[in-house]
Amino acid sequence: MTESRPSDGNPGPEGLRGRGGVRFDATLHAGRTSELLKRTDTLGIDLVPDRRGRIRALLTADECVRLLDLGFEVRLHRAHPIQPLDPGLIETDESVRRWLEARLHGLERATGPTGPAQPEGD
Repeated sequence: MTESRPSDGNPGPEGLRGRGGVRFDATLHAGRTSELLKRTDTLGIDLVPDRRGRIRALLTADECVRLLDLGFEVRLHRAHPIQPLDPGLIETDESVRRWLEARLHGLERATGPTGPAQPEGD
């Protein structure tokens, strides 16, 4: 029997078993957004506001439980297997330099010393 995948590209529960675990794409809810951000500053979880104004996070099951225990509403949207990053997605310093040079081609450059800015008085 072959493993079927849902049409949204999510591997489904069968595709997540036997791997290094799973993280959940989630939104957090707790009243006002500013209050939510203040309360989550000490949690050590990276949060990102989305274009709809919701607060999104990529969470482990343990982090979900911890947030629920703290009184947050956690809505899970998708499961992602924990796996090594595809090496083809990793840019090298040289490839980023070439990309940046192509983007900046034709722009006038400021004159002056190159390298990181030095603080005054040094």
